[in-house]
Amino acid sequence: MVKRQLQLLWNLQTLERQVEEARQEQESCPLTLERLQGLLKAQEEKKEEEKRRIEEIERERIKLEGELEMESERIKRSQLKLLEIKTNKEYQALLKEIETGKEHNSQREEAIIGMLEEIDRLKTDYASTIERAHKERKEIEEEQAKVREQMVIVEQNIIHWHHNREEIVRELDPELLKRYTTLKERRNGIAVVLVKDEGCQGCYVNIPPQMYNEVQKNKEIIICPNCHRILYRENKSAD
Repeated sequence: MVKRQLQLLWNLQTLERQVEEARQEQESCPLTLERLQGLLKAQEEKKEEEKRRIEEIERERIKLEGELEMESERIKRSQLKLLEIKTNKEYQALLKEIETGKEHNSQREEAIIGMLEEIDRLKTDYASTIERAHKERKEIEEEQAKVREQMVIVEQNIIHWHHNREEIVRELDPELLKRYTTLKERRNGIAVVLVKDEGCQGCYVNIPPQMYNEVQKNKEIIICPNCHRILYRENKSAD
């Protein structure tokens, strides 16, 4: 009977749209996983960059401390050498060399203090980054697990819906199915539309009262005069 065929047609379209939405979700899941993996990678890069910066300043500090020590030894030797100088010119030159060395060492000491302060600050930031990264990694991995779980559920749903679709197609009149398929291709995937308040829910244009009354009965295939889709009155209690 036509009523049953219309209901099957509506159910078929509903299933196909569910499958289409599921397919779209399937396509988005790998992108979501890729985005989450990118967050983890960025997180690791940030930690490595902060660690690299600390190590770089540490190396600079060690280098300066070495120069400071070498300069201090040179100053000591020069100070001892002052006792052996015979001429005033040589004395003044060596004295100037000692003063210059002390100035350089003073600058090195200030730089080392600044580096130590910077290292302390960076280490504090790095510790915060590690703590935050640990928390974020856990959240990201939990989200990844949910996405993978959802991928499995979606695939199971698609298989189930395809099975249901096959059952519906077996009951449908071949000519009606062909008509439905043609309409669906021409109307952006929507071949069957509901009627409500004397209007087509596909194009939202009012249909003639007599036609509306006939649609309520679901006893024949009625086409919307405007968008040419099949009109259907959904009956929740229908078999």
